[in-house]
Amino acid sequence: MVFARARGAVRFGAVAAAVLISGGVAALPAQAAGGDHFAALVSASDLTLLPQSSGAQAQRFHQVGLVIMGETAPLTGVAVTVDASGATGVAELSLGKGCSFTDAAKLHERCVVGTVDTIAELEVGLRSASGAALGAKGTVRFAVTAAHATVDPDNPPLTTAVTVGSGPDLAVGTLPTVLDVRSGGPSPVDPTVQNVGDQDATGGLTLVLGTAGGNFTLGGNYSNCRYDNGAGSVVCHFDTVIKPGEAYRLSTPVPLTADRNAVGADALLYGWDVKGGLVEQQLGGGGKPGTGAPLTLVPAGPSISARAKADINYDNNVGVSELRLVTKDDVAVVAPHTITGTVGHTVPATFGVRNVGSVPTHVLAGSPGITAGVVVVVPKGVSVASLPAGCELISPDAASSVAGTTGHLRGLLAEGHFGAHALAPSAAAGDPSALDGTPYACAVRHVLKPGQQAVFAFQLKPTRVLRKAPGLAIAVGAPTDRNPDDNVAGFTVTATGSTTTPTATPTHAATPSASPSSPSGGLAHTGGGSSALPLAAAGAGAIVLGAGAVLLTRRRRKVDSRS
Repeated sequence: MVFARARGAVRFGAVAAAVLISGGVAALPAQAAGGDHFAALVSASDLTLLPQSSGAQAQRFHQVGLVIMGETAPLTGVAVTVDASGATGVAELSLGKGCSFTDAAKLHERCVVGTVDTIAELEVGLRSASGAALGAKGTVRFAVTAAHATVDPDNPPLTTAVTVGSGPDLAVGTLPTVLDVRSGGPSPVDPTVQNVGDQDATGGLTLVLGTAGGNFTLGGNYSNCRYDNGAGSVVCHFDTVIKPGEAYRLSTPVPLTADRNAVGADALLYGWDVKGGLVEQQLGGGGKPGTGAPLTLVPAGPSISARAKADINYDNNVGVSELRLVTKDDVAVVAPHTITGTVGHTVPATFGVRNVGSVPTHVLAGSPGITAGVVVVVPKGVSVASLPAGCELISPDAASSVAGTTGHLRGLLAEGHFGAHALAPSAAAGDPSALDGTPYACAVRHVLKPGQQAVFAFQLKPTRVLRKAPGLAIAVGAPTDRNPDDNVAGFTVTATGSTTTPTATPTHAATPSASPSSPSGGLAHTGGGSSALPLAAAGAGAIVLGAGAVLLTRRRRKVDSRS
């Protein structure tokens, strides 16, 4: 099964899914080389257009998708030119958003995209030219330009070969861009299929479903389906014949459930094909057949048919939806905002983790007995005079640790599969100031009910004069954490050489539940704020690995606008 190939496609959405099917994984460009490069993809490298004599469906323009992505920096002055002169007498153009024709024959158009922060999509319509004969061929070329940037050298050609042809064309009914999957129960998946071609789809149909990360399970036990739980995929075969214009859906939706270790986001790839077609060839192998009754298809409502686009191409056979885990797990960090002290004198500072979810915390996989944790990155120029019980220093030497009052956390590094090495990969790409310190990990070994918290009282000692030296505190809980933004909080340490009274100055509490009093009399604050970045703790219970992931995300956040 090659659903792993879809992981790279998900970032580009449905357009890349179509490229994945028609051209294979080699059609996807490598990551852009830098801020002066960008990547671009067309949804169809080969396009078959119905002859206009086929009827109303042939009069519709098929929308060819073009995706532009700036990897490491926003793009400005982005424009797209479309040249259909290579398909004169074969295909006609329609105008996309922000586009205008640049010639009287309407074979050239220019589209102004403008600024692209991360990713943008443009659609341009194509249909067969009036009078074009079956078998007529041509080429449509796309070109993308941007101010101070060029297309990646490894980018595939931005061309679409068009052919006037006839035949069945299966189009998938698109699911929502984001599918909410609730933990603890199944969510129904039911992509419809419609024949938008001009001939019957005979010889069998194939449905392909799969998740990109493999942390979600597609259920069922139907004898005409093959299940590959390791790849998170299901492939089903049907003998139904679909006539032009007809649409069908599953008699029973496929149940999708989140595994215990599922992260907060994944992706679902889904598609339909004729038996033995490209979708099945690319994604349809492997798995074991079910042993129950067969899954069947039933006619879908006419509204499904009305929404479909007319074409005979694989770029409408597949779709991609983001899987968003709806969970009740949520922890937040507890930390002071500012710490003020005097060189050579101790100052108290309280860090911890609060359960702001609606269910109790539970033991994290891979870390027996640990239900939550907090990592504190103490800035350089500050030593820890007294380490709380339950905490230990994460040293570059994994065998070395500083014991708390009840001993170091025996086996914590091995059980959680984390250590100083987890922070090292972040050094080059992360914010250097975030790594200019020493990490300490503290483990919570009891269940926290909603509203409860566990705190650890550090005694810090500045060793030199400091002015707002940055530190970081990260709460780590279940990988299904509902709101990772409140898992992170920055703090600063200021130290003078005078005899001023040391204090920890916390800010507001993020939740209405009671906050602990710090030894200096202030209140600890919970959660990140607008500058907090998501915690991506891939290994459940890997407290410092979670911290390393947070430090890595202290780069400028890249938010894809599409799945």
